[in-house]
Amino acid sequence: MSQRHLLSRGFKKAEASLKLEGMDPSGTPLYESVKKRLLAGEITFEQGREEIVAHYTSRTKLKQA
Repeated sequence: MSQRHLLSRGFKKAEASLKLEGMDPSGTPLYESVKKRLLAGEITFEQGREEIVAHYTSRTKLKQA
């Protein structure tokens, strides 16, 4: 199985799990951008994770200010 196929399957499972919990990141610009670049091999999983964490960390700091 290719890396792209494994990642795609992983995204589908994660999205299904999040939907069951009432959270659906699908369609949000940040999520879709990271997902697209990850599947295209432009960034690594770690880079995508760091980008998402940085985004939500900065949003949290702005709300607290």
